[in-house]
Formats: sequence, C-alpha cells, structure tokens
Amino acid sequence: MRDMLVSVVAGFPLWMTCAATAADISDVTHIVIEKAWSQEPGGWTYPVSIRMPSDPAPEGGYAACILLHGNGGTGEPMLWTAGELIECRVLIAPSGYDNSWNLCAEDSNAPDLEMLEELIAAVQAFDNINPNRIGLMGFSNGAGLTNRYMVEGDASGMDRACAVVSQLFTAQHHEGGWWGPSGETEDAEAYCGYDDPQQPVAGRKYLSICNENDPIIPYHGGESVVGVTFLPAPAAIFEVAKMQGYTGEPIMGEGEEIGDTGVYGYSYLDGDIVHLRGYAEHAIDETQEAYITAFFGGCDAEACPADLSGDGEILVDDVLLVLEYYGQSGGEGDVDGSGLVDVDDLLVIIGAFGENCS
Repeated sequence: MRDMLVSVVAGFPLWMTCAATAADISDVTHIVIEKAWSQEPGGWTYPVSIRMPSDPAPEGGYAACILLHGNGGTGEPMLWTAGELIECRVLIAPSGYDNSWNLCAEDSNAPDLEMLEELIAAVQAFDNINPNRIGLMGFSNGAGLTNRYMVEGDASGMDRACAVVSQLFTAQHHEGGWWGPSGETEDAEAYCGYDDPQQPVAGRKYLSICNENDPIIPYHGGESVVGVTFLPAPAAIFEVAKMQGYTGEPIMGEGEEIGDTGVYGYSYLDGDIVHLRGYAEHAIDETQEAYITAFFGGCDAEACPADLSGDGEILVDDVLLVLEYYGQSGGEGDVDGSGLVDVDDLLVIIGAFGENCS
C-alpha cells in the first residue's frame, strides 16, 4: 500500500502548516512529501531543497525546474551545479531514498514517480510560479526518472524535460509500445515489472544528451554495468519524437555537427525534440552545457495575447471567451487591443489556434 502526505510551509510556524494556503515560494520554503511502501511502511519524507533566481518574478510568475540527482547523490548540490546553467528558473531538488531513484536494478523500491507528480503539483500551487512552465532535468539515474516521467507522468504544465547521460531503457519501450510498472519494480522479472501500457502526454519539449564514450550507459544500446538494458541513443530519441507526434523517417548517420565542437545534434519537430551526441564520457562539455542553458532559457512569459484562458495553449476555450465578450468595448476578449471585441479578435484566435505559448 502507498500512502501520501503533502504539506507546504512557506515561512509559517509549523503549527500553522495545515492552515497555510497558496503563498510565494522562497529559499526557506519547506515542501514535505511523505510516501509509504514496502521498505518504509511507516512512511519516509523526501528532502527537498530550493534555490531562487536573483531577478524578481516576471509577469505570470517564475518558470521552475525540478532537478534529479544521479545514483549516490543528493538534491542540494544539484542546485549549485545546475544553477550555473539555469539562472532564471526556480530550482527544486528532491533527494531520493537510499540516494537513488527507483528504475529497475536499484536497492530502492520507492514510489518516486508518484512523488514527482505530487512535487510538481505542490510547486504549481505557489502564487509566484507560472504553473504552465515547469521543467524537469535529471542526471544519470535522475535522467532515468526523467525519462520515466516522459512516458508515465501526466501532470499538465510540465512543458519540457532534459535527460543527461541516460537514454530510454528497453523496459520502457518494447513490443512497439510504452510501458510502466504496475507495482514495485522487480529487476529479476522480465522488463523489471514494466507491464502496464502507457499513453504518454504529447506537447512536451525534450532534450537528450548522451556520449559515445560513456563507460556506464552504453550509447549504442545493450546491457549497462548496472544490469539495465538500454536502447541505442539515436533510436531512443526517434521513439520520443514519434511519441510527441513525429511521423517521418529517423535521422540516420552522424547527425548535424554544432559548429566545430565535435557535438552532433539530431533534431525533430522543429527543434522541440533533440538529441546531442558528444564525447564527454559520463559528463557534459561546454557545448552541451550551453545547449541546456538555451533549452531552459527565455523565462519571461512570451507575449501570447490570444491565450485568453491562460492555460498556455490557443484552443477552443479561447474561441469561446471571445464569443462570450463579443460586441463589448474592450475587456478580456479584446485580443488585438482595438477597444472592441469583434471579428478581428476572433480571426487572431483562429490564426493562432493550436499554438503553445510556453
């Protein structure tokens, strides 16, 4: 049985925790997520560390990024290593049970995916956070959990994910489909217990960084030193691209070199789905670091007047809002700023229909 307790303390005394509602997140905010499972039937609390940007929150709230450490690590050091690359987002770094994340062969059987869902929801609830601009970045074992979230996670507002030095493993994608574990993972079982079919969420951006000479995760696929079998990295990014709506052929060969850096890119869906192939062993080089900065940059909310509903997309709800205010002077439906809600505003919405503002 898995139980859950989530509470947030944002500068309030502990005795006020239950009464605390939405507030601004800060460096001293405590996000408490407690889970219970077979190894910890009495419950275990995930430590969560936070680092705020130096700049004030932009209109619409800060973008955020949840950071997932590698095997043997903890969350807090990730704030400083990632903080050099991602300066404009609120950084949130949980620590995993037994200093790891539960994928397949780890000692931990913790319900880490459930924790991640609840952490995203807790972060989105803060007043100074933009709930539609939540990112996710994991390193090594943390990249594996990031990839699990791309396949299994369904929280709205998680718009981009970056997996550093670990691609998809075969338990997640086999027999032509996507899979997650229906219960606790079992490394002795076929595909680690990943027996529950999944329908991944579309509309997310994804960056995969892997290296040909990685001594831990085999770039060209096969069994790793930790006993998990991986897809070849170029094949994995092609499957993610198809997951996100790509219908063309896979990119063959070396990919496209980025300048004269020795780092090669495989780009799908106009750059929304990208794989970088480098030669930095189980780490990243300056070119890959710069790509991460660009991937998570642009934290100011983009001008998107057609997004009347504020959900980050131009869809039917926005059309209905124009119709609701049609004929009125100014107000919420006046997309073009003409002072009147009329057919021109409706044409702006239709022209932008389907766009993602985040």
